[in-house]
Amino acid sequence: MKINEEVLTSVEKRSRIRICVVEYKGAGLTTACLLANAGFKVVVVDKDRGVVETVKKGESPFSEPSLQELVYKNVKERKLNATVDIKGAVSKSDVIIVAINIPVDEKMRPDYSRLETTCKEIGKDLRRDSLVVITNTVGPGVTENLVKSWIEDASGLKAGRDFGLAYSPTLAAAEKAPYDISNYARLIAGIDNESLKAASLLFKTIINSEIIPLSSIKAAETAKIFQNVYRDVNLALSNELALFCERLGIDYMEVYKAANTDPYCHFLLPGIVSGHIPKDPYLLLKEAEDLGVKLRIAKLARKVNESMVDHTVKLIRKALRRHSKPLRGAKIAVLGVSYKANVKEPKGSRTLKLVKLLQLKGAKVKVHDPFFNKKELSELGYPAENSLEKTIKGADCLVIVVGHNQFKKLSLKRIKALMRHPAIVDLSHIINPKEAEKEKVTLISLGRG
Repeated sequence: MKINEEVLTSVEKRSRIRICVVEYKGAGLTTACLLANAGFKVVVVDKDRGVVETVKKGESPFSEPSLQELVYKNVKERKLNATVDIKGAVSKSDVIIVAINIPVDEKMRPDYSRLETTCKEIGKDLRRDSLVVITNTVGPGVTENLVKSWIEDASGLKAGRDFGLAYSPTLAAAEKAPYDISNYARLIAGIDNESLKAASLLFKTIINSEIIPLSSIKAAETAKIFQNVYRDVNLALSNELALFCERLGIDYMEVYKAANTDPYCHFLLPGIVSGHIPKDPYLLLKEAEDLGVKLRIAKLARKVNESMVDHTVKLIRKALRRHSKPLRGAKIAVLGVSYKANVKEPKGSRTLKLVKLLQLKGAKVKVHDPFFNKKELSELGYPAENSLEKTIKGADCLVIVVGHNQFKKLSLKRIKALMRHPAIVDLSHIINPKEAEKEKVTLISLGRG
């Protein structure tokens, strides 16, 4: 493989190494930008021509200032390019980084079909002595058992002999991906020692933190998925204790802050769990099922967190009852469709599930998110209005699903004047209860009795 200590000693030498990142979504584009910034020649591959043209203009498809700067700089310096031609990109590359998101189907089974297609496309044009690095979260054993065979069968080459194969999962939040990728410790494993060494040297050029080599790819895959399952279980516990506080008549937020003063206690904020966290545990649960292992806590955590959408409907009913209003026929204004606050990323959001459930029960729903226009929301399947004011006007209940900073600036006095019934369900804990009481607004908050 061409990745060795000698060729990485200077930016000039790095410029001779060509890297292909498939595909841009998630942290793929950020990884591509950081590698280009380190001096490598990088091309991102995506089948969406609109996305490719956006990147080629030096613009980021994501509303993230730090990423936008990196895209513009590296495209201008001709170190970063984009294409829809995976064949051409792979055939000219020394390193191929695969960043394909793995979805789950309706039965919560992992769907590796897109990863399979991509690996076979890569295999057809893979050059001898290239390095392939898988960076997305997959079930333990997938890289060695599936990815390896897909590439070998399509290429006629042998992993560990003719090309390198490594696994190095990316950990990054949508709104600060460049910082996270650069500063978080990086897990890396290879099919053999040479693959491990090459991948480690490559990522050392963009990582300011620790490189953590693991004994096997299967161990690295497991470590990554364990991280996500831990968060899911912690969130489930936080959600259950929030429901307990509701019944007990106390404020979870007060208890949460007090409990977390213990350095060994790390409760999280309760709420509807979105993003990749609802999906990733199922990748582990499928592997466990195949092995005949019962992961009872991980499975129960998923059940608890999935139930929070139904619990939100109960909170809405409770808020409406304060004004003698049934859910059927009620006008509900829902704020926030991103999977987390202050980012423009709907992937993994559970807001759509909540909206459809409310509509199924006869409610009339309008949705607003400041990061999306009406057309974008409509294309995502949401009944949307042009403005926040139009969304709230005449509503019987306002539901704050995502705590965007813009929502923290809402005037309760103005909201009360616009709504038919001043009832708010706050899942993000951004409305001050004392202020709501002062304005005589019905406030139902998750975890607050």
